[in-house]
Amino acid sequence: MDSGVAMGENKPGEHRLRTYVGVLAALATALVGSWVYLFGLTLDARLIVGTLILGSLVLLGDLYALRVSEQSAIGAWDIALMVAVVMVGPTWAALAAVPSAILVGGRSPLRTTYELAHSVVIVHLAGAVFSFVSGPVLLDGSAPPAAVLYGALLSGVVLTGASEAVSAATYKVKYERPFGETWQEVVQPYLLPDLVNVLTAAFGVLALVLYGPVAAVVTVAGAMCSQVLVYRSREQVEKIRELTDRLSSMEDALASSNTTFATMIIRDLGRRDGYTHRHAAATAVYAADLAREMRLEDSRAGRLRIAGLLHNIGLFGLPEEILFATGRPNSVAQARLTEHPVRGEQALAAVPEFGEVASWVRWHHERPDGRGYPDKLRGAWIPVEAKILAVAQAYAAMVLDGPSRPGMNPADARRELGGGVDTQFDGVVVRAFLRILDTESEGYRMADDHRFAFFSLENGGRLGFREGNDHGAVPR
Repeated sequence: MDSGVAMGENKPGEHRLRTYVGVLAALATALVGSWVYLFGLTLDARLIVGTLILGSLVLLGDLYALRVSEQSAIGAWDIALMVAVVMVGPTWAALAAVPSAILVGGRSPLRTTYELAHSVVIVHLAGAVFSFVSGPVLLDGSAPPAAVLYGALLSGVVLTGASEAVSAATYKVKYERPFGETWQEVVQPYLLPDLVNVLTAAFGVLALVLYGPVAAVVTVAGAMCSQVLVYRSREQVEKIRELTDRLSSMEDALASSNTTFATMIIRDLGRRDGYTHRHAAATAVYAADLAREMRLEDSRAGRLRIAGLLHNIGLFGLPEEILFATGRPNSVAQARLTEHPVRGEQALAAVPEFGEVASWVRWHHERPDGRGYPDKLRGAWIPVEAKILAVAQAYAAMVLDGPSRPGMNPADARRELGGGVDTQFDGVVVRAFLRILDTESEGYRMADDHRFAFFSLENGGRLGFREGNDHGAVPR
């Protein structure tokens, strides 16, 4: 048995430790003497053979503990000792623990004395409890199996509790560690394994009484294997959770870097026409607020915000004479401009984190009446997120001053939206957006206050969002 408490030289606590081990040894001697005085020492071949077998199991339990992780192992020492108390009585059980105590103590007389005294104390306390039920089961088979089971359970609990108490006292004496700290760090994490060991020993004894030694061995071995599987399963779950967290962090970092890069492109276009970056910022704000107003999940509102910011990323790479032309574009220029949803989808789909966002960007110019582009989708075939983007970007385009025309006043823009209900725009989305506008300030309606600022690259090239009104995230 390994109590887990080092007995090496520790000058400040060495004197206290020697005194403590002496007191523990005196208590062990008193318990043995009292037991022999009260109950005598029965010499029986069955007890001797049982002690030899159980002593071998205790020793093997220390020598060949089953390693389940870098921090913990499952051994048969305590299980075998619990069984020994029930089968041969405490005095013989103490003798069964001697080889293990000598092994653990090594060349240190103090450590060996401690291990012996520790074992003697806990087995006699446990044996005192079991004596109320029956004598050693190898000699007295008159007790009902149920009584043996209950007695084994109680004696196992006492043995385990006494062992933890002796160890806690040792930590207090040697290291002056508070009992509360020992409980949290040494005892509490192992309460469940200790309980499983008690149950394993008790049912092993029951199997031995009812079905013989083979059934007992199968019961104990099966229980120990179950413990190993539980420990290793828990360890694998922890590893998977840790890997998932790390992967999520890496994906977030990658998505953030990709968003930053895409925002640099939008900002560059905006620097040249004075409009694209402001339109992207306004669309992002309106789309996120619409998502919250329509009770979409926060995660979808966040992705819609990104989609609003990047919905015109497909404009990048088009000739400047088309991008910055004044007046109405000719048919060739118009055809090139209508390619930008597809180009945007292709650019975003190359980033795994933007797969869903890419489809919304592709369809943000679709219309409920089927006259949109690029796929001429109708009504229910258009995702609600794409419908939200359509309303958000259209309203932003109406109220903002463009490269070649001034913006509308909010009242006219509202009428434009209302006039396009169920033809150009989805009616549910338009009505939700009008509710937002009714509760917001004039600056919000005109996309012209601090919430619509497109931050510089010194702030990461991204919109900064805060929790604002009841409609959700808005730029700060």
